[in-house]
Formats: sequence, structure tokens, C-alpha cells
Amino acid sequence: MLGWKQALRSLIRRPGFSLTVVGLLTLGIAVNTALFSVVDTVLLKPLPYPDPSRLVILMEASPAKAQKESLVAPQRLEDWNRLSRTFSAIAGSYSENVTDTSGAEPQRLNGRRVSPRYFQVFGVKPVIGRTFVADEERFGGPQAAVISYGLWDRSYGRDPHILSRRLLIGGQSFRIVGVMPPNFVSVSVDVWIPAQHPAWMMRQRNARFYTGVGRVKPGFSHDQARADLVSVQHALGEQFPQTDKDWSVAVSDYKERVVGDAGRPLWLLLGSVAMLLLITVTNVAGLVLAQLHQRERELAIRASIGAARRQVVSSVMREIVLLAMAGAFAGWALAAASIRLIAREFASLPRITELALDWHALAFAMAAGFLGAAGFGLLPALRATRADLTAGFLRMGRSVAGGQRLQRTLVAGQIALTMALLAGAGLLARSFYNLSQVDLGFRADNVVSFHVGAAWDENRALIGRLQEQLVAELKRLPGVASAGITNFLPASGATLRYQASLEGVARGEDEGKMPVGERTVSPGYLQALRAPLLAGQWCPEIKLDFKAAAKAMVNRRFADVYARGVDVVGRRLTLDVVPMEVVGVIGDLKEDSIAGPAYPYVYYCSVGGAWPDPEYVVRASGDVRSVLGSIRALVHSIAPNRAVFGVRTVEDAIGDDLDRPRSNARLLALFALSALVLAAVGLYGLVAQMVTAQRREIGIRMAIGAEPWRIVKTIVSGAGWLILTGVVAGFAITLAARPLLGSLLFGVSSFDLISLAIAALLLALVSALAAFLPATAAARIDPIETLRAE
Repeated sequence: MLGWKQALRSLIRRPGFSLTVVGLLTLGIAVNTALFSVVDTVLLKPLPYPDPSRLVILMEASPAKAQKESLVAPQRLEDWNRLSRTFSAIAGSYSENVTDTSGAEPQRLNGRRVSPRYFQVFGVKPVIGRTFVADEERFGGPQAAVISYGLWDRSYGRDPHILSRRLLIGGQSFRIVGVMPPNFVSVSVDVWIPAQHPAWMMRQRNARFYTGVGRVKPGFSHDQARADLVSVQHALGEQFPQTDKDWSVAVSDYKERVVGDAGRPLWLLLGSVAMLLLITVTNVAGLVLAQLHQRERELAIRASIGAARRQVVSSVMREIVLLAMAGAFAGWALAAASIRLIAREFASLPRITELALDWHALAFAMAAGFLGAAGFGLLPALRATRADLTAGFLRMGRSVAGGQRLQRTLVAGQIALTMALLAGAGLLARSFYNLSQVDLGFRADNVVSFHVGAAWDENRALIGRLQEQLVAELKRLPGVASAGITNFLPASGATLRYQASLEGVARGEDEGKMPVGERTVSPGYLQALRAPLLAGQWCPEIKLDFKAAAKAMVNRRFADVYARGVDVVGRRLTLDVVPMEVVGVIGDLKEDSIAGPAYPYVYYCSVGGAWPDPEYVVRASGDVRSVLGSIRALVHSIAPNRAVFGVRTVEDAIGDDLDRPRSNARLLALFALSALVLAAVGLYGLVAQMVTAQRREIGIRMAIGAEPWRIVKTIVSGAGWLILTGVVAGFAITLAARPLLGSLLFGVSSFDLISLAIAALLLALVSALAAFLPATAAARIDPIETLRAE
């Protein structure tokens, strides 16, 4: 204990050094701990369900060559559940926004319609109440709802009597029967409602709109479960050849589907901040080494009076451990204080609602502190307590070449890691710029979109009349150029896929197997986006007429891939089993994603009420903000009991697709600039220390006639070799990271010479400046004063 007290007193006597080391470690460990918590939450922690490894996502495997998966029809879910022997339960769900009018103001809720056994699959108990019983899951049964913990907290103040409350949705009263735990799902859901499909819907085996989920029985692997369901589906294909033949089943791990493609950028960012921590540690090691050089006389005295080397190293390492633990605890506290900011920064990630700094984060911070102590303390301590300490006492200050070699190695490592971070940031920045410059195929300026609350089980004629009236009135508003509806905006992630055939064109093995994307639109929507009409005419205006002949438009990619040079206008197109006439061809819009290639798309000309909850899209003649008030007032006058929600400009909606690339580039640039500053500080400290150690030599050279500029040239050129070594090593690190980095880039190679050259030039300029400043100080040394001091 006495040794630890002496170490603490020693650090207190050197407050500048101690605070600098603790400050650097605090920042490095805080950033690493925070990002480790994100990676741990999203990628490493098991899902918050009992035995989560047995959960799987179930999709129909499409017979189309270019589209592997499709959503599942409700009856097929029931067939799979009834006939499979490897699943304890199979269910499904689909998203449906609903409007609750039970309060003073209509409230839009993120809803999920669920099939029977949905909560049974997950095996999670509500925090209050229960989940659905069989009677509530059948058609015509009692109306019930299970709400999320977030809705319970936000709208009901965690009312313990919540089970006595009701929701009013679509004019129907739903009794709240339970509240699910906070982390039950990784996406934003407010309420779960039983789907309660009628018998006629269950007979529609082509109506694919469920995402299936299942729990594999103990004793069976995922591969065995997949083989079982493939066999079941093959039997269904023989029983229902028109709808099920050639279809199969896709089974995938639930966690892998929840996480999606979030893993690669997260591992890249974690690797980047680990580099930043390593640079911090090497910088601190340089500070410690310089500090031990200043204390070399003290250490030599200890050795000369009989202290063993082990005792001297132990006394130094106790100081290092105290600094490391202070940095670790302070870093963990700073990470905990910034957890909300981190959650907002990564809001688009799955499972981010589960983010919290738990014992995993504390253990990580402590481990980083201990490893940092070993990294930046032990080697300098061993170096400073080498066997010739007593001799060093007799020639103090004459030679620090060994220490400088170690510090040169540390600084070269900093430069190499900084080069890798700068190169990665430059590549991601260029990739983001390329994405932002992609031709979308339409114009998003001065266009706003919004929703008007409507449910799928409402009267379609009523919804159709509302849509017809609302679109017509929107067009008449002052300042509105055009208005229409669509089921999904471009680049929204809604990749609906169907099978199509085109009269007189498709033949051979392609017959009836042309995979296409689908959008349900009105002409005003396409005109609001200024989509180019290439052939034919626009869709007819939206009308409430379910008996009218269906019409559609296709995009250029559809015509190029499937029409094979034949004019498609006027031809009959069959989408799954629905026949329609092609009335026009438009240009390619970036429907799936900004980065993705154009895909064949069919634009079904909407009939009023065909899609109850569409995106209403309005183009303003001028600034779109000038018409927002008029739009809200119009909707309120036509449908006062319906909520207006999701109001945003189309530019903002498209920008959502750029959020993650933008965030990746911004964060890596921040890390790279931080590393650049640290590397410059490390190089500056090294050169300054060299100048101090060689002060007598420099004075002698100047006394015998050396010009100041030659002194500067010698020092800077010596640092230049160090910079060059670090840059070359940084190139090697960048090359090693190509597989991970390349997967995140768009329109730029992971070995883009321009980006790498800019990174190298920036690093060289900053490093040269860091070396030049102490070199100019050396050139101002007074040789007479130096020789007199010696």
C-alpha cells in the first residue's frame, strides 16, 4: 500500500504530465467504449428472447432467377405450421400504420398485423397483461391490441390500469390486453393487432404479404428445418400447382436478418477507433518515455543505492497503472454520459433501442486501460531502467539514442495508422459524393409527401372516395403544381417483387417468370416527380371504379430487358394473375436504392382505395413550405378524424438512403483528423526531444560555421525518412483493409490513387510542419551560450 501512495504522490508532483496522459486516455477509451457498446448491442449480444438461436425468418423462395425470396401468403403460413415436424410454431406479420382516435387528437401508430401464434414463436411474456388468445385471432373474434412499452410510456404515462383502456382504430374499439417489454422488437412498433383474415382471403394463395417467423424445435438444426419445409412446400406444389408449383422455402437465422448489412460498417468504425486508441497509446508512450528520460537521474540514484531493477520497474508501473485506471474510469463515465448522443448518431441501426453501457462496456474500458498500461508503460520503463543506469548517472544527458530509437518506432507507427485512417476517410468521402451525384431519374426539389391515416380493413369504397377527393382538391390549392399518390417513394427500401409476363414477347423458359418490381401510382405522382414520359401516355386519373380494366406503365429497363426491341405500349401485361394494359413507358427511377442498378418496374395505375395507406405526394410551384399549412387545413376539412403524419420533403426521404454512408464518412473523417493531430503532436515531441538531446552538438556545428538553414534541413530531412516510412506502412494497412473497405464504397476503387495521394500529401504536410517548428527553434540556438553551459 505504501508503494501505491508513493506512486500517487509522485504523479501529483507532476500535474501537467499526469493530466495530459489521463486526458488522452479518457478520450481514446471513451470513444472506443461507446462504439464497442454499439457493436456489442447490434452484433454480439444475443437477441432478447428465450433460446434466440432457434428463431428463423421464413420466406417463400421465388422460382425467378433474379429474385430469390418473396413474402408469404397467409394460408401458406398455416400449411407450413400444420405440416412441418421440425417447428414448434410458425407465424407471420406485416406492417400497417393505424390511426387511434380515442384521444382528443388523432394519433398515428406504427402497427403490425400478426397471424396466430406470433407471440408464441418469440416466447416473451408481457410486462403487463397477456398476449392474444385463440378466440381473438380468428375472423370475427373480439378486437384486441397489445401495445409496446414505448407507447405505454409516451401516451399513458405507464398507467398501471392500462388494461382498462381501449384504442379506437377505424371506428372499431380495440381492448388493450397487454404491454410488451421495451426491447421486444428492434424496429419501431406501437401496437400489434390480430390480422383476423376472412375465409376468402385465406384462399388467395397468391396474396403474399407476410414476413414469416418460426421457432425450430430442440434437437433440430436450421438445415434440418429448411429441408423439412422444402419437402412440405413441394407437396403443396403438387396439391396446388397453379399457385405453389416450383416455389420453395428460404430459411435464415433471425438475428442475421435483423442485423442485415449493418455489420461491415460497424466493424470498420470499431477498427478505426481501435487505431485511434493505438495512436493515443503510442503518443502516451512517447510522453512516458520523455518523462522517464527527465527522471533518469532519479532512477539511476535508486539503482546506485541498491534498488533492484524489478523494484524500480514496479515503482514506475504503479504510476502507469494509476494513470491507466483513471483514464479507464473517466473514459467509461464519458461514454456513459454520451450514450444518448451515440444512439441518435446510429439511430438507423437495428437493435439500437437496446443500447446501454452495461458491464460489458465497463469490462472493455478496464481491459483497454490495463492493455494501455502495459503498452505505453512497460516498454519505456524497461528501457529507462536498463542495466547501465549507474553508468548513466555518470554521463547524464549525453546519450539518449536508444530511447530515441524506440520513440521513432512509436511515431512511425502513429503515422502509419493515421495514413490508413486518412485514406479510408478519403475513400468514403468520395464514395458518398458519388452517391449524392447519382442521377435519380426524377426531381425531388419542392416536393413534399405525407400520409393520411387509413387502415386496410376499412371500407375500400369510403377510402377510395377520400383519395379521389383529396387528390383533386390538392391540385386546386394555390401554389400546387401537381399531386398524386404512390404506395412507396423511391429509394425507400420497399423492394416489392412479382412475376410478370408480356403478351407476344416473353417466350420459352421466361414465360410467366419475369421478375419485376411494382409501384402503385396515380399520374399526378409521376408528374410531381417530373418523371420523363418516353412513350405512350400517363395513367388515367385516379377513380373509384374497381371494375375498370387495369392499366399500367413500365420503365425503360423493363422495355430493354423484356420487350427485346418491341413496342410495349398497348400490349397485355400479366402481373402474377392480374391482367393489365401497358399505356406508357417512363424513364428509370431509382426505386430500390440510390446505389443499386435500374430494375424492371411495373407502375400499376391506382384505382381509388386499391392501396388504403399511400404516400400523398405534392409538388409546389415554389418553396414547398409555403403550402404545408394549406395541405393540413385541406385534409382536416375533408377528413377531420384522420391523422396527417409522416410529413417530409422527398429530398429528405431520399436523403435517408444516404444517412449511413454520410455518417460513415463523417465519423471516419473525425477519427482520421484526431489521429492526424495526435501523430503531429508525437512527431513534434520526438523532434523537440532530439533537439534538446543534441543541443551541444548543434551548438558546436554552428560555432564552426554551419548555416542555420542547414541545421533545419538536417533535422527535417531526418524526420522526412520517418514520415516516408510511416506513409508506406499506412499504404500497406490500407491494402490489407481492402476487402472490408471495398464493400462500403460506391463508384470508387478501394485503391483509388487520387484519394491515397491526397491522404499522403495532407499527412506529409502536417508532419513536415510538426518537424519544422522545433527545427527552426534549433537553428536559433546560441552556440556560445550552449558551449558555456556545457
